[in-house]
Amino acid sequence: MTTQLPTAPLPLTPRPRRRWGLAALLAVAAVVAVALLALSTGGPAGSGRLADPESSRRQGARAIAEVLRQQGVDLEIVRTITDLEAARADRTTAVVIGSFDHLGEAAAERAIGHASTARRLVLLEPGDLALADLGVPLATAGGVRGSVTARCTSDLADPDDRLDTTTTLYRSSGSLDDRGPALPSGGTGCFADDDGSAALVILPAGSSRPETVVLGSASALTNAQVSEASHAAVGLRVLGAVQRLVWYLPSVTDLDVPDASGEHRPSDRGVPEWFAPGVVLVALAVVVLALARGRRLGRIVAEPLPVVVRAVETTEARGRLYRRASDHDRASTSLRAGARSRVSTRLGLPASTSTTAVVAAVARATGRASEDVRDVLYGAAPQNDTDLVLLAEQLAQLEEDVRRA
Repeated sequence: MTTQLPTAPLPLTPRPRRRWGLAALLAVAAVVAVALLALSTGGPAGSGRLADPESSRRQGARAIAEVLRQQGVDLEIVRTITDLEAARADRTTAVVIGSFDHLGEAAAERAIGHASTARRLVLLEPGDLALADLGVPLATAGGVRGSVTARCTSDLADPDDRLDTTTTLYRSSGSLDDRGPALPSGGTGCFADDDGSAALVILPAGSSRPETVVLGSASALTNAQVSEASHAAVGLRVLGAVQRLVWYLPSVTDLDVPDASGEHRPSDRGVPEWFAPGVVLVALAVVVLALARGRRLGRIVAEPLPVVVRAVETTEARGRLYRRASDHDRASTSLRAGARSRVSTRLGLPASTSTTAVVAAVARATGRASEDVRDVLYGAAPQNDTDLVLLAEQLAQLEEDVRRA
């Protein structure tokens, strides 16, 4: 028996060639620009930014947000300073600023101005720049790793409450030389160290600022850590003592916005001037790369096989390989598989027939004992060439008996 491929090429149906039009180029550029913008802003809503109340990831804060909703708190999440100013802020409302990476100077001034009519302003682990921009008389004073106890009397923390995470400590911005009071006048500090710096600071309302709560550990409110120590209790007291909560997570556009008077002041923390040209340049580079890598080299051409290979030669070559490798197991497996296939076809057994059924059918057809048939078709692998030759003879005799049946 020989195996030969057709000598004439198969007819191919011509396909229309792909053409890149202006619309496709613009679409690719738009996709790249949107992707870069998404990366720069930290991703879409609920993308996993630290303490994001819409994120169910470990660093998100969806768990505590859902508990607040179940307790009757009307939670509104805003991501731009414009949306924050559009949200109502009255004596039943607390404003939470949950991130400061994208909070510019002008946006900070507008945020504190809008929050001045609220009952409470909550800041989650702000840095020195954010505290200065918001006009809060505090400064960072190092950090604490590990467990720290409240040791204070406040509506927001019990004396035995614990924070078991990395926390930032705060003290009065006028006391960094250790000669002034640790906290501003009227301020209360919880989770404090020996010098008076505290991880939770409550400042009374002022003329242009509502009661301000600074919590030095945003990670305590995350899904991964909110169930540890007293994190949930502290978080719910800080955020849940109001009817309405506006949670503000600034986006990259808030780095460079006009101030309350509408003037656009220069800022070294705004969007850099090279950002827009950089996005365009990267988009064009992606388009060029797509055109270079996606070019077609022509349709596939079928060619006839240059030689004809006889099936028996393939079989003999495989047998020589088994013999050279002394692979009696694989050789016997191939022999038995072929014999089982042929006797099953002869007896009209489907391919899905079980081992027991095959053995029973062959035993009935040949008159042999079932144990003998099983040993021949499914027995142990031979250990040497002599046993392998004997097995081949037994399989051949079994097939001959089935054909005579």
